[in-house]
Amino acid sequence: MNTKTKTIGIISLAAAALLLLSTSAFAADTAAWTTLSVSGTVANNLTLSVEEELRFDDVSDPSLARQHTDLSVGYDAGLLSAHLGYRNTSAGEHRPWVGLSMNLLSGDFDLDIANRMELRDWDTLRGRSKLSATTNVVGLAPWISDEVFVDESGLSGNRASVGVAKSVTDAVGVSAYYLLDSAFGDTTTHSHVMGLGISVSL
Repeated sequence: MNTKTKTIGIISLAAAALLLLSTSAFAADTAAWTTLSVSGTVANNLTLSVEEELRFDDVSDPSLARQHTDLSVGYDAGLLSAHLGYRNTSAGEHRPWVGLSMNLLSGDFDLDIANRMELRDWDTLRGRSKLSATTNVVGLAPWISDEVFVDESGLSGNRASVGVAKSVTDAVGVSAYYLLDSAFGDTTTHSHVMGLGISVSL
């Protein structure tokens, strides 16, 4: 990647982050999310993944609000990948889901879209679509993303995030991010989320 491309990438991501932060200034609630993801290849192009996520309310005085366990199998066909998964939450929700991801652009910038259809508690469908952009700068992978949620009532939520990931070893990576979590309905709520993640590839 040449210096000009790196500069454009850094400026673009910084501008997006500032815009995200400025538009979220009105949000009152805070939260902290921590995620541990473990994945391993079980056959050609077939990956098994397990994710454990803890969500805490109020960064200044954290208390556990939700816990998610997600088990999924993914098949990578190159530009396309398909996923089948199941999520269980501490609220007692059972959530089977199917997903399809596509790589739209590769090179100095990676642009990806991921679509998922969830069956929440076996009776409510929710769709979610996430667009994310990633680049590489001096050993770091800064990224920005936006995810929309749609159910039978229409647009029900949006999650806009900006963060950075780094490989610690060939098998372990860490990430940190800021996310603006918005929920739409009879009332609209917003939360500032600070996130930390660890990923392990077996």
